[in-house]
Amino acid sequence: MKALGILALMLVVLGVIALKGSPSDKSVLTGRAMGCSWTLAWRGTAPDSLRHEVAAELERWEQILSQWRPDSDLSRYNEGAPPSPDLQRVITLAETLQAETGPAFDIRLLESVHQAGFGPAGKGLDLSAIGKGFTVDRIGELLRARGMNDFVFELGGEVLAGDGDWPCQIESPTEGGPPTPIILRNQAMATSGNYHQSLKTSAGLESHLIDPRTHKPVVRPPSSVTVFAPDCATADAWATALFILGPGHAPPGAPDFRWHAE
Repeated sequence: MKALGILALMLVVLGVIALKGSPSDKSVLTGRAMGCSWTLAWRGTAPDSLRHEVAAELERWEQILSQWRPDSDLSRYNEGAPPSPDLQRVITLAETLQAETGPAFDIRLLESVHQAGFGPAGKGLDLSAIGKGFTVDRIGELLRARGMNDFVFELGGEVLAGDGDWPCQIESPTEGGPPTPIILRNQAMATSGNYHQSLKTSAGLESHLIDPRTHKPVVRPPSSVTVFAPDCATADAWATALFILGPGHAPPGAPDFRWHAE
């Protein structure tokens, strides 16, 4: 498949992937899904159907996990229907991670998210703290099944890297602050912060992240936490939990993470 272009710098919601090297070094595809952008870069060959396959897999999981689509598996479940096998798979993983992260990660917060002004009306499950990460992992499985092992894929700030070294940058929560450069290889990265989806208050930024212990948005100065894990669903859930807990309150067993603050 011919490369559709090389981006020197690709901005994402809470991070930056910096792709470096000669134009022949890698190929890039971009698109939109789950209300945000996605970017795939890889080295080597790829099937001509790659864009279609990636877009179809993203659409499949959006239809399962979206809290904004009234006919999604998740929306039907929140209205009382039994979970589909695919949805149950995500719920089971989320419940496992909830047990590991303690009181700071809870998927049953849809009503509180709506009351805070960051989600649709309704009660039940809100899988936004794990859904994108889980979907990124499914794209990783798709790519490896096609023999594409040297890749990096990003969806709305959640990143999964395969073989090879992939230069990335973590966006600073401080306006105009320098990004933090890192290298990802066979690793996932997810960032949670309050400097994109937030409301300014006298006490700080009121984020879209809800503390399950109070059912209120977390309020603190501009900050973020980035988590590194073998899979993106784990990184996604832990990033939410660690941000809610705050600096210095990581529970035992937390994966590798970095705080960024003013």
